[in-house]
Amino acid sequence: MLILGGSFYSCKSDSSQNAEAAALLASLDPSLAQAAGNKGVSELEDSSGEIQNAFAQESDGSFTFDNTIKVTANDGVVLEASLFTPSLPSPTGKYPTVIFVNSWALNKYEYLVPAAKLAKKGYIVLSYSTRGFGASGGLIDTAGPKDRADLSKIIDWLLANTQTDSANIGISGISYGAGISLAGVSTEPRIKTAVAMSGWGNLKRSLYGNDTPRLIWGLLLVASSYITGRPDPIIAQNFGKLLQHTDIDAVTTWAADRSPETFVGQLNASSGKSVMISNNFEDFLFNPNAVLDYFAKIQIPKKLLMNEGIHASAEIGGILGFSGTVWDNAYDWFDYWLKGINNGIMDKPQVTFQKRFAGPRVTLPSWPSPTVSDKTFYLKPRGLFTNGELSTSQNTTVTNTGILSGADTVASTGFPLLSDILAAHAEIPVTTNLGLVSRVNGIVYQSSTLSSTVKIRGKMFWNGRISSSLGKANVNVYFYDVDKYGTATLITHGTGTIFDAGWYETKDMSIDLNAVAYDVPAGNKIAIAIDTFDSQYSVPTVLIYGLDVKHSKTPQSTLVIQSEN
Repeated sequence: MLILGGSFYSCKSDSSQNAEAAALLASLDPSLAQAAGNKGVSELEDSSGEIQNAFAQESDGSFTFDNTIKVTANDGVVLEASLFTPSLPSPTGKYPTVIFVNSWALNKYEYLVPAAKLAKKGYIVLSYSTRGFGASGGLIDTAGPKDRADLSKIIDWLLANTQTDSANIGISGISYGAGISLAGVSTEPRIKTAVAMSGWGNLKRSLYGNDTPRLIWGLLLVASSYITGRPDPIIAQNFGKLLQHTDIDAVTTWAADRSPETFVGQLNASSGKSVMISNNFEDFLFNPNAVLDYFAKIQIPKKLLMNEGIHASAEIGGILGFSGTVWDNAYDWFDYWLKGINNGIMDKPQVTFQKRFAGPRVTLPSWPSPTVSDKTFYLKPRGLFTNGELSTSQNTTVTNTGILSGADTVASTGFPLLSDILAAHAEIPVTTNLGLVSRVNGIVYQSSTLSSTVKIRGKMFWNGRISSSLGKANVNVYFYDVDKYGTATLITHGTGTIFDAGWYETKDMSIDLNAVAYDVPAGNKIAIAIDTFDSQYSVPTVLIYGLDVKHSKTPQSTLVIQSEN
């Protein structure tokens, strides 16, 4: 939902472009909306020179820009919007139309440059600030029923006041705007197609996956809503409930009404609709696993781009007018579905994954893909002076491995946000020596030298059994590529929590590690490390507890990797 300054720094490798991207956060401050009475973007005192210059380069007289649009919602709330209209008459008297929806903490000015590009191509474009953000009234509804009703009023206004072609309306947005776009294309009959960038499928799973609150991202979302908008108090209240593991059923109901996954049946039952989704593998807010699962449920024409990057970072360059995979495909997608241009977009592979550390893209015919299958490794317990094993043969030893909470280990995701940005966009991964993982607070399992490359294409699952001396525990699983020198490079990780078990009650756990595309070369080893703390996530108790990781013949503890055949 939130685009952070760090995301801008990571959108391009060129230093001058990074500087421009960093300036974008200030340029899109909601205080700009106070200038809504002005006619042109050049009069917006606080907008950055970079955005103005990019917009000016597109402003060649081929479209008009009206910054004074106001749309009244069903409950009287006034929504602020900007309208871009082609100058040349349409041969049919109507124009295909795209609606842009702002990201969390941003406003209608976010898409000035993409909107201008589309207007030059013959689209009417309306970009609006959702309720609670910018100068739009009301309280933030978090993609709820009021936001969906607002979107319908936006379309009503377009049909009543512009030459919008009612049969060719599209919608797009990044982050918060993507979630509203996916809900909108599912529930609003007049929306034909959507391009959703860094959105979500299941909101509860994004904030509370495997019963583990996303501490850092959740705090950023709540805090930024108070700084840049007017949040409904229920937002902070519900996040507090997740942190305390209380009243989860009520939060689940609230989140379901704000999850595109809830409306996928309506989407699939519709006629003539389509969806393009772009998301990022290092997005630990809107988890790639949940996006993959949501995409798999969509049965209409669709396309998926999974990119390197943290939340919104792979998509943000297009806001500054930079060309790239995501926005180039987005423009082609609209041209095909709204203008009927046969540009080859539907002949391209339905799914592409970008490899970890800015690697090349790999193509898949669909998701799930017939070219991807499960590769299983079995976990064997550690010895007195040896680590545990990841083996292709089953475990035959029955024993428990005990560790203590209360201290972190060198197995870690690194510094929140910064490490993710450096790994995704500067190719500076999080590395460690697994020999330094404390045996008191963590466990390491390592394979023998790989005889062939393991081509990871998707998720991993750690399946095991645990018990806690307090009936509560946070379990983090880190997956590493270990080279011949013993340097372990973090490739992905996953987390899960139990908080309702009895003392020493044995619980089955399955933790899905974040999906990734990565090739572990032959000659290296793979490894996982398990511990009870990571700074990105909330823990169920601050008290020290003993965690037993159990090994047996039945059931087996496993690491399952989705890999290319």
